[in-house]
Amino acid sequence: MKKIILTLFICGVMFFGITGCGRRKNEFSVGEKSNLKISQEDVSLMIKNGTLKKTSATLILKNNSSKNFSYGNPYEIEIMKDGEWHKIDVQLNFTLPSFELKAGESKEIEMNWENGYGKLAQGMYRIIKDIDYEYEEGKYENFNVAVEFTIE
Repeated sequence: MKKIILTLFICGVMFFGITGCGRRKNEFSVGEKSNLKISQEDVSLMIKNGTLKKTSATLILKNNSSKNFSYGNPYEIEIMKDGEWHKIDVQLNFTLPSFELKAGESKEIEMNWENGYGKLAQGMYRIIKDIDYEYEEGKYENFNVAVEFTIE
């Protein structure tokens, strides 16, 4: 009898260890109102047709200018709530390489946000990427580009 109880106890501990006790992957906390300024002048961001899913999308980052820019892996997703953009409270980790976006060039970026944001629920969202411009050696300006999308 003690072996059965011990076995059931160990199975229960393993079950909770595997499934976890935290938030579900498709739930997140809506944070404070966003104050990010978005620019679409020199660089634009789009979602490639047919690639948007609740957990991923392919982005197209396009340089519409004669300048060279750079960007990295970091991004964030915001949600529209009560007519205003709000941050989503999640913990994200990124590697920090820098990629060049030459004048007139377009790059496709494969995005999978399931590990950080989970499966996005029905709603309106935007993905934000930070872009850097070296206007003088060692001196940078940065700005944000975004693309809005709806999950149905």
